[in-house]
Amino acid sequence: MADTHTDQSGTDGDDQDDSGSSPDKYVNHISNHISDGVYSNVVMAGEVHGPVTLHAGGDLPSDLEDPVIASVQLRRGADLAVDADPPRVMVASGTVHVITLEARTTRAVVLHAARPVVVSRRLPRPACLPMYVGATVQPRRFTTDFDAEQPRMQAEGVDFPFSISATDVEQFWFEPEARTHEISWYLELDWTCAGRHGTTVIDNNGEPFELYPLAALYDGRERSALHSGCDVRHVQGCPFLLLRKSGLPTSLWDSSSSRLAPYPAPVSLAGPSAVDATTPLPSRTQDDPEDLRRRILALSAEIGASDPNLPASWPEYRRAASLVRVLFAHPDFHRNHEPKAFRALVINVLRYLYVSDQCQPGVIIGRKIHADWLKALGEDHPDTLSAADRLAGCLVGLGKSQEARDLYANLVSRYERTLGESHPTTLTAAGNLGATLGNLSKYQEAREQFEAVVQRSQRAPGPDDPNTLRAANNLAAVLRFLGDLDAAQARAEDTLARYRRTLGNNHPETLHAIRTTATIQRSIGEIDRAEELETELRARGGKPSID
Repeated sequence: MADTHTDQSGTDGDDQDDSGSSPDKYVNHISNHISDGVYSNVVMAGEVHGPVTLHAGGDLPSDLEDPVIASVQLRRGADLAVDADPPRVMVASGTVHVITLEARTTRAVVLHAARPVVVSRRLPRPACLPMYVGATVQPRRFTTDFDAEQPRMQAEGVDFPFSISATDVEQFWFEPEARTHEISWYLELDWTCAGRHGTTVIDNNGEPFELYPLAALYDGRERSALHSGCDVRHVQGCPFLLLRKSGLPTSLWDSSSSRLAPYPAPVSLAGPSAVDATTPLPSRTQDDPEDLRRRILALSAEIGASDPNLPASWPEYRRAASLVRVLFAHPDFHRNHEPKAFRALVINVLRYLYVSDQCQPGVIIGRKIHADWLKALGEDHPDTLSAADRLAGCLVGLGKSQEARDLYANLVSRYERTLGESHPTTLTAAGNLGATLGNLSKYQEAREQFEAVVQRSQRAPGPDDPNTLRAANNLAAVLRFLGDLDAAQARAEDTLARYRRTLGNNHPETLHAIRTTATIQRSIGEIDRAEELETELRARGGKPSID
């Protein structure tokens, strides 16, 4: 800002001799607005020699009533997307909050203490954590453990009190930590200024800050059931991809900034949705695993007989899977297998996790329930066998085909003994064993397995039964690997026609048959036919799945 003045002769004052001039000739009468304060005088100079002493004017009453200006930014840290309803990004535990404190007033403001206040604790929800991304003001470092009953700010170095003014600011680097719960919180800052005492609340524009406990995504060195399993790529059902599809922000960090980012816009905390596990302090009744189990059973009644294989049912199963994963990650959950409706929903959730490409949490939950149900129900109990089948499918999805092969081989022998070799469940398990052998490049063994399944299935359920078609389509793929391309082509085209007639063009298994047929046609040089099928597959969309 440039100060202007006029001398009594009306000429430009820069050419005027100062001797004998009026003592108030250069007094500035312009009101100046600086750093949210209003000041009567400002001196600006291009060059100063020697000391300068300024005598500031008075402050407005509002400046003394609320003398602290606080701004919060984040040092770049983990990208974290939480499977809330709807999904959203959150600040991860350990992210450094850079809190800059200035004074509105020209007077010194003494800062006595800062207290973290916990508004609520919430059981952590499933989340995607693909990877970490890795001044003239001396920062003050503080940490807080929000798992403590009464969290406190712990100074790393010099502690309170501090002093700030309009020209002397403080910057706190605050590193909040949480391991067991999502935390909603804010800071209270006690101060004294000009004989007044007060407290400034530092929050996110009227809403609490939020914090996600990264430790909840791990069980020792292994990932927990809450971890999406994302690494270099995002799995199909992870909250990051749901955010991208919805057009909502997928990161807290501005790609143009590598150091600091503004705190994300506040999210209304009007109340938990049906799938949340929020509990205000000090009550923690909803942390009880039995309460979670009751909520899961209530959701099971809503889902009813919805088929987890069909994408139309996935929004319902995503809600159920979120609660199941929270329950299985709970440190006090002892995995009680009753009642039967609970087991049925968990089995369907495992199927949903497989077909929606979220196999990593499926393997964690599947291993736990299979081991528990073996002891509690017995190895030949239908639910124990179903748990083994769902676990094996998720293992295949993670590329752990050898472990899956052993499970499927055991399942086939048990189903043949208890249900018979032509029972649909037996045929499904036998077909899955053949697919796993193919994944292990044991193509001749896989061919023999599929041929046996097709032969048995054609006699009992019939040539258009889903088990028959599934085995026939997989047999066509194995024949291609073995070099029997004519047989592969004939088998694939016949199977695809039956799929279209019985399940329709948009069913996931029909889509998989389209892909298999296109691959075989391209292998034998039928490029036009292959491109026709590939165009259809792209137009129909969706990722096909197989048993």
